[in-house]
Amino acid sequence: YNLKKNNVDAVLIEEKQIGSGASGRNGGFCLSGWAQDYDILLKYLSKEEVVALDQIATSGVQWMKEKCLSKGYEHTNLQSGVLKCFLSNNIEKVKKDVATQNQLFGQNEEFIDKQKLRNYLCSDKYSCGVLREDSFQFHPLNFMKALAKDCITLGASIFENCKFIKYCRNNGKIDSSVSNENRISKIQSEKIVFATGGYGGKEIKELKNYWLPIKTFIGVTMPMEEELQAVIKKPMGFSDNRRAGNYYRVLPGNRLSWGRGISALGDFTPLKLKQTISREINYFFPELRNVEIDYAWSGNMAYASHYMPYVGPAKIGEEEKNVFTIMGFGGHGMNTAPGSAMVLADFILGKGDKYEVFNRFTRKWNGGLIGPYIAEMKYKYLQLQDFFDVA
Repeated sequence: YNLKKNNVDAVLIEEKQIGSGASGRNGGFCLSGWAQDYDILLKYLSKEEVVALDQIATSGVQWMKEKCLSKGYEHTNLQSGVLKCFLSNNIEKVKKDVATQNQLFGQNEEFIDKQKLRNYLCSDKYSCGVLREDSFQFHPLNFMKALAKDCITLGASIFENCKFIKYCRNNGKIDSSVSNENRISKIQSEKIVFATGGYGGKEIKELKNYWLPIKTFIGVTMPMEEELQAVIKKPMGFSDNRRAGNYYRVLPGNRLSWGRGISALGDFTPLKLKQTISREINYFFPELRNVEIDYAWSGNMAYASHYMPYVGPAKIGEEEKNVFTIMGFGGHGMNTAPGSAMVLADFILGKGDKYEVFNRFTRKWNGGLIGPYIAEMKYKYLQLQDFFDVA
């Protein structure tokens, strides 16, 4: 989108349909921040670098909100406000973290105590919350469809159901091979950008070695009556503070969308996933006991070991190669990806080098065949930490 806004001839190759991956199947939350916590980032980066990262993420939220409120995006159903609910009893730390982030990043987060929390939702499991009025929920698939139309209006070419096979160099140009219905087509370009996530394969070459596809799961309930409004009182997004916690929101039609968990191994059957989600809803909201899940699905997110994306040249220090990447947002792509895309577009257009902050992260091997097992062990350990933090 940003390249076409600057009159660059751009072609988008999509293996399936626009929004068929994580960008159209996610939980529909947009809020500033990265997959990695800021207190961890401050251990490895300077204060100025962390602030620069926050500005990139915030610019993505602002861009998304402006788009959702613009003509052609009416069906994105934007609803302002995301409330992060805490199961931990360390309430003073939550207050301190809110004050620190507000001061450091100029944010406007609001601490919500347990009594006030009941104005938003009714659950005895939560001890407090943090409200972000600048964040929002929306319909991600409708957004992606509207954005695709926007790009086409600007003159972009979008080819769906086309699988990128490989690329090679040819007299300073890049020749790409693309498969469509068993026919191989060639596309020649000066530059190429790999903008994929948990579904990228061997076509992205060594980039595949730097991240792992991690699954998350979402279920949607059958339409409910007044019992849903009795426990969720505000039309906003909700999540909890666990490392692999829940994220949920009320959908049109009085349904509840419920996201849960992460896993590096295997998959749930639809029946088992529905049963698990129903039990979780009942745990937090006993008033919704035996709620029926109408449909459920899983999706892949791309996670690097440091939980941060790769943005910039495919190989650090080899910018002249004209091969770039923007991937690995770890479930936070609906805000950080647009912000990062604007930074990368500026670099490609020769307008800035803000992308260089991402080069501060060393690209680490994902562990190969044993990588998913190591990741699963790590997630189990984090879940154990969550248990003792709440107990």
